[in-house]
Amino acid sequence: MKPCLLWIAVAILVVHRAVGQEPGRPLQLAPTNNIAAARSKYPLSDHHRIAQNTPEFEQWGLSFMLSKANEVREKWNLDIRRPLTVNDVLFQLRATAQGVDGSIATRDGRYVWSFWRHRIDKFYDRKYWPRSFRHKPEESLRLAKIPSRITAEEALAIAREKLQALGLDGRMLRLREPPQVHQYTFEDDDGTVYPLPIFHVRWRDEEDQAEGDELPHEPVTFDISGITKNVAEYFNVSSHAPREPLPSNYFRMLALPDNYLDTVDERTRWRLGLPPKGEPKGVQ
Repeated sequence: MKPCLLWIAVAILVVHRAVGQEPGRPLQLAPTNNIAAARSKYPLSDHHRIAQNTPEFEQWGLSFMLSKANEVREKWNLDIRRPLTVNDVLFQLRATAQGVDGSIATRDGRYVWSFWRHRIDKFYDRKYWPRSFRHKPEESLRLAKIPSRITAEEALAIAREKLQALGLDGRMLRLREPPQVHQYTFEDDDGTVYPLPIFHVRWRDEEDQAEGDELPHEPVTFDISGITKNVAEYFNVSSHAPREPLPSNYFRMLALPDNYLDTVDERTRWRLGLPPKGEPKGVQ
């Protein structure tokens, strides 16, 4: 048996709203006595890291990620009945020149939020995401017996709705319309193709010029489950997605001077993903 994808035309993408503290709403810090138990035993690499985590930075960083995850939990109506706390998650955290890199996951492993340069760039519902059945014939056959509760058009509408719930839209993210929507399928050994209850929605960048066999640039994608009628996977690497400014004491929390970025040489700036001195910062 071999799994395959059947593409149905229509498209969509989802982009996240900036990750950070809302003006006028102080960030509620996670209790420090529980952080050690929530720390993942698989730390992130030092890629783009500007300093090792300090207790102060770790407390703030975890609280920041929890606040963003809870926004998604509420706005997407995830199957989590109460706000997540430090006792409900495992986390990874790394300080970069652009802000927080890291992830938090519910302790049952079902939900995962990934952070890159101070905003959410990925979300997974691992109970229903594509990796739960891709290259797994028995699981694909099991899913093939479950009728989808939504159509491709409804999957697209859900993706748009979830994107808008985060304060984002295609115009802001400079995405090409219309997006494309494809339903996953499974092909059995006898050649029979079965539709699966999950849809892939993807947007191309409005300036993407890929043709023929060239891979298109698709900065925002969703996988929408036809079982839950909700997001199974979200991906957003749009350079136009907004992100919150860093707190004024960001570098001090890492025991670095406030003007740290002005003190590093060009080689270090390149390693940290920063533009050369004198060039406009732009969106990195």
